[in-house]
Amino acid sequence: MSKRAIIMYGPPGAGKGTQAELLSRKMNVTHFDTGRYIESLVHSKEAGTDPVLKQEQINFDEGKLCTPSWVLNIIEEATRKIALTGQGVVFSGSPRTMYEAFGEPEEGSDAEKRPEGGLIKVLEEIYGKDNIIVFTISIDEASSIKRNSTRMICSVCGLPIMSISDANICGFCGGPAKKRTLDNPEVIKVRLEEYKKRTYPIIKQLKQEKYRIEEIDGTPAPYKVFEQILSSLSPKIHS
Repeated sequence: MSKRAIIMYGPPGAGKGTQAELLSRKMNVTHFDTGRYIESLVHSKEAGTDPVLKQEQINFDEGKLCTPSWVLNIIEEATRKIALTGQGVVFSGSPRTMYEAFGEPEEGSDAEKRPEGGLIKVLEEIYGKDNIIVFTISIDEASSIKRNSTRMICSVCGLPIMSISDANICGFCGGPAKKRTLDNPEVIKVRLEEYKKRTYPIIKQLKQEKYRIEEIDGTPAPYKVFEQILSSLSPKIHS
């Protein structure tokens, strides 16, 4: 089976990271969690003295998307490194803007068009258009706010802590739980607006350009959502 590049889209709390992690284990592909990667950079020690990282930290903690040109550069570099390993890749929520996806400036931006395109062109170059699959996981706004407001993640491995387990301890590694700076209702509302205005247009463009788009209901339990994703992929994945 050809190596694939899979993109998980959906509003905050849709379960993109969980589904990407499940797929990475099932298909033996690399899960590139863009949000976690960016968070590790903007909350690193270097962010205290690096003016670029400091500004991106402000954007990140306010629920705004980070500067598209900066994000595209770091994600493209990481993607090419993953490709060198010979593995496929699954992204959770990336690329997030038209510039990151296609190298196209957003409305009102003074950025110039990127001649070589964005991450989608990079993925085409590496994996081929037919091997790029986009999943859109849908939940309503109320569910997004509720899920994110109560979400806890492990401070060690970063995995979500399910409500059925001890709310203070990770069931995977035993690490202590923490709450992300992004997960409060007001920030979540900002993130929802960012998704609608800046990320959803990417999906519309991908549909117009005849990329494979699979629509998934994100309201059931994660394992049920995962069953939907698996059923839309090749039967070979079930073996």
